[in-house]
Amino acid sequence: MASPNNTLYQTELSERIRTFLLLSGIQNEFTIANTLSDFFQNINLTYMWESDWSLWMGYVNANKISMESPLPFPNRAWQFGSMVPKDSDWKTDPIKSKESIISSFKPIFVLVSIFLWSALYYLIIFRLL
Repeated sequence: MASPNNTLYQTELSERIRTFLLLSGIQNEFTIANTLSDFFQNINLTYMWESDWSLWMGYVNANKISMESPLPFPNRAWQFGSMVPKDSDWKTDPIKSKESIISSFKPIFVLVSIFLWSALYYLIIFRLL
């Protein structure tokens, strides 16, 4: 699918390539900037995602950019929610505890206090004048 705006497309593609390089283990921003600059200067983009990504993968293979991540990511589950692995001993569900009697009566206490303040206001304003 062709992109309607070439500038937004190039920005999106460069962000995806930068993320690819970071996940490949290249942590140096200078190296990432030089790789992106060299790629965009030497490749004619077609502004179609599939063909441009295949151009990028060809560039990766030609320049022998490592696709093995030195970071110990066992899978991509960290992108989709919990940072806790499924096989860990940590409990993911919250501790369920009973509410105390006082906390269950809080709405009643609020209503009673409003009533008492209203009664006090009535006594002070209308009865003592």
